[in-house]
Amino acid sequence: MDNCVKALSAIFVLSLAVACGDGEPATEAPPSPEPVASVQTAQVARRDVVTWIFSEGTARAIEREFLSFESAGRIAYVDQTLKEGDLVEAGQLIAYQEKNRPDEDGTIMHAAVREARADLELAQRTFSRFSALLEQRSASQQEYDEAKAKLEQAQVKYRNALITASESRIVSPINGILARLNIEQGYYFTPQQVQSSSEAGALHTVPVVIINPSAFEVTISLPSYRDQEIAVGGRVLFERNIGQEITGRANVRDTDMPSHEAGDGDVLGTVYAISPSVDPETRTFRAKLRTDEGPQTLQDGEFITAWIEGPSAQDALTVPIEAIRYTDNTPFVFLLSGQTNTVEKTPIRMGLRGRHYIQVLDGVSDGDTVVTKGRSRLSSGDLVRVIEQTAAENTSAAP
Repeated sequence: MDNCVKALSAIFVLSLAVACGDGEPATEAPPSPEPVASVQTAQVARRDVVTWIFSEGTARAIEREFLSFESAGRIAYVDQTLKEGDLVEAGQLIAYQEKNRPDEDGTIMHAAVREARADLELAQRTFSRFSALLEQRSASQQEYDEAKAKLEQAQVKYRNALITASESRIVSPINGILARLNIEQGYYFTPQQVQSSSEAGALHTVPVVIINPSAFEVTISLPSYRDQEIAVGGRVLFERNIGQEITGRANVRDTDMPSHEAGDGDVLGTVYAISPSVDPETRTFRAKLRTDEGPQTLQDGEFITAWIEGPSAQDALTVPIEAIRYTDNTPFVFLLSGQTNTVEKTPIRMGLRGRHYIQVLDGVSDGDTVVTKGRSRLSSGDLVRVIEQTAAENTSAAP
């Protein structure tokens, strides 16, 4: 009986082993691996890439007049209706020294001019009379010659008086804006007061400064190796916000500088002149940039940023700048596998650098997906979670 029970027990155990398959105890399946990081991605796409050369300089009105008296004297008159920022017209009288007086018709006339004009009128009448008498043989040739000589002397005296008068009056030579008014009526002025050794000194001591704010010029210095990257007539974008790159602005596209969509406060311009010589001390060359004609938002003397159009590439394969990382000065990106959601470290060869995108010459293909954010914690083969993907935008079309 005991033997039968043992046999039945052995059969039962054997049946359980067969039911389990291989006779070994069952084990649980391993858990799925967790993503290493959450990342944002973007597609590799073709775009037009324009490089921009950065520089800074001071904006100065192209038409800029520093006006002063040529000799010492008391300032008898300053137009009390004028103040800094007011419009002035060419020929408008702003101030004069004490030897100037209103004439009978209201014209401001220097005392020397009034005297010289009277002498000239008398010499003209005398010469006309002797000319008539000579024709009538009632005057001698000597008398005629003496009258002619006195007329010529009076003409010279009058011209000199006009020069003297102009040196004691300040009259606007251009249509513009009164930028500086450093004099007051009743004060005594001497030319020695003007500090001409520096622009800042002149602005504070020259009696009157007038500018035309319709066009500005900026002189910059660039490293000598940039001389082949810019050209006369090249486009320029001036920024009033110093030190901020042209990024994140909806109105400025990476493909090209817009011809009519600059951001608020930005001004478009061109490269006006490029010096062919290099400063031997700084190894830089000078370039002059000018704003396009039209109303401007710049201020004379304002320190501004200038972005100059450099070399460009059409329909270039590009990746966002934020996708690039470096190992031993070698650039690389993390490529994302859409099937496995794993990333692979991929070296690349870069070309031109735009404002938002970099041209890639080798290493990726059109349509690939690269990691743009969250890449700092990644290694090849890591599993990631994609939280946002920037769609590829074809920006090859002109604005």
